[in-house]
Amino acid sequence: MQRQIALKELRETAWIAALALVVQLYYVVGQMGISLLPWGSFSDDLIPFVGGGYTGSLAMVAIALAIALGFAQTSGESVRGTWLFLLHRPTPWWTIVGIKLLVGTLLYFATGAMPILIYALWADTPGTHASPFFWSMTMDAWLSLLAILPVYLASFLSGLRTGRWFGSRLLPLAGAGFLLFLCVRLASGWPLLALPTVAIAAWVLFVVFDVVRTRDYS
Repeated sequence: MQRQIALKELRETAWIAALALVVQLYYVVGQMGISLLPWGSFSDDLIPFVGGGYTGSLAMVAIALAIALGFAQTSGESVRGTWLFLLHRPTPWWTIVGIKLLVGTLLYFATGAMPILIYALWADTPGTHASPFFWSMTMDAWLSLLAILPVYLASFLSGLRTGRWFGSRLLPLAGAGFLLFLCVRLASGWPLLALPTVAIAAWVLFVVFDVVRTRDYS
């Protein structure tokens, strides 16, 4: 049963991750000095992960991916009216929700990590560019990917909750976005960003399971 649920989640959300991956790879190729579209303009003399605004582009796509994944996994079930059916399978409800969250989290990190690794491997290959490269230069990209994880969890929670879309239902997502902004603005090193991110993610996870347990699905 668990395998079927995981495959169901992959079938319903893989296209979102694939679209985000294509956009990410487009930016990566651009950082390598290759313009795939006639109206694109990229420089081939940028310092990898430092110039060209790659981390900012990564963050924008990651935020869009996180929001799309979270809502697709929860509001989609509400629209189709399948929550009641899904949560009354022989598998415990917390296992079903946990599988959904695990699949979404893995898709999110895999989609974000693959372009970073491709770009870093290219930058680490001799003769590809004239500037120095150290793997520590990728730290900001990895931290951005981690810091946006609560946005995915908050989107999952917002899609799970009932209420007005332009009211209280979107409060978790708005709160996660505000906390992400504060963490990025105030953090000056990876512990100051990673530790609050993990704490916020753990709190949102607790609320997700509490809402699933107490919500009326009738």
